[in-house]
Amino acid sequence: MKSFKNYISFLILLTAMFSFMSCEDDNNNQQDEDVFAGCCSEDPAFGTNIDNLDQSEGGVISVSSIVTPNNDAINDFFGISNIENYSNHMVAIFNADDELVFETTNYTGSFGNTGNLFPNGEQTEFGITTYPDGTYKYIIIIEDEQTFYKSGYFCLYSGKPPIPLEEQNFSECLEAGEFDPIVVG
Repeated sequence: MKSFKNYISFLILLTAMFSFMSCEDDNNNQQDEDVFAGCCSEDPAFGTNIDNLDQSEGGVISVSSIVTPNNDAINDFFGISNIENYSNHMVAIFNADDELVFETTNYTGSFGNTGNLFPNGEQTEFGITTYPDGTYKYIIIIEDEQTFYKSGYFCLYSGKPPIPLEEQNFSECLEAGEFDPIVVG
């Protein structure tokens, strides 16, 4: 009986040591994690995308996959072309931890427009002060007589500190013919 208790005590001690060591490894791995991993993915972030919306009158809804808020007027905000043409819409943006960081029913985020836009913090020469660089997720819902539901990913990159071009994975974020000097050097 005594050897059984010793065996149980040994297992408890071994389990505690393994748990402690595992937690330490997780913290080290988080520092090495790429905060931009998957940011240009075309996969839905939340569920299946649904597009039953006739976009012939209001214009095609398209979403930018990179935001570079450096005050150069190129991709400074999360762009959703033609969203303002659909009155019954909702836009929500989440950080990498799936925490809601922005939500509106009046997004005016066409490329080049100003208004209710993300990121909505103080814009400085170093980017937006209220949002860290990294991968963000979005949901767009338009409900009229038809339904449009789209979710996805985008990168927020302020350029500070700069990432050397050979280490960037942003070039696939830009559409053909699109240019952003902070991303392509």
